[in-house]
Amino acid sequence: MSTQGTESPSPIGHSSAAVEALLDRVARLCILGNVSEDAAVRAIRNSYVRAREQEAAPAVDNADESMDAFVAGQVLSEWHQNGQFLDSEGAPRPLSLSAGEFTALCRTASVSVAADRVLELLKRAEAAEVEGDRVSARRRELILDCAHPASIMRAIRLSAEFATTLNQNLSRGVQEPRLFERTVVSTKLAKMHVPSLLAYLNIHGQSFLEDLDAWMSAREGAASGPAVGIGVYVFVGTSNA
Repeated sequence: MSTQGTESPSPIGHSSAAVEALLDRVARLCILGNVSEDAAVRAIRNSYVRAREQEAAPAVDNADESMDAFVAGQVLSEWHQNGQFLDSEGAPRPLSLSAGEFTALCRTASVSVAADRVLELLKRAEAAEVEGDRVSARRRELILDCAHPASIMRAIRLSAEFATTLNQNLSRGVQEPRLFERTVVSTKLAKMHVPSLLAYLNIHGQSFLEDLDAWMSAREGAASGPAVGIGVYVFVGTSNA
């Protein structure tokens, strides 16, 4: 998913607390990895300077936009899983705006954001399309452009979550279970094959996440529980091979 005082806003506004939490975890990783304090501070400072030189960090002034994006993602998930909003083939069916079908979908997923705001965000992300009185789902995932404040908050959140996983696995007791964390890396994959890899991942990675989403949704109850999530990502190094 803020209160504002009279102090000058930080480069990322209300997200400063999230950044501080992330840096706490990074610092712990440095300690566990025997990285000296000077080296850790220097690395963080250099990374910040490089980022500032590349582009000015956009300000995040309104936490509501991050909440909107979270709810819009919930709406998409509900649209693809709730039988009330599926057609005979199990696909999300077009919903009437004037009859309140899209509003009903939003209320089923969450009551915290107005349906018109969700619709605008879905259209901006090209996840939904309006034709006349009907709105249709175009894809299941919500992918926002990098200029949207929610994209910044999401990047911070994902970084913090992954750092938390690494921290727990590195500092766990002997009897404590490890959180699942695996990677597959190639140093001999030619650059010409990277686009094909990304296309492959967009299909099979998305399908894998949708299966997990359905599995977790089927087991959700009325009571709140811990935040549990699974992430899939790709990284590309700077090698010229």
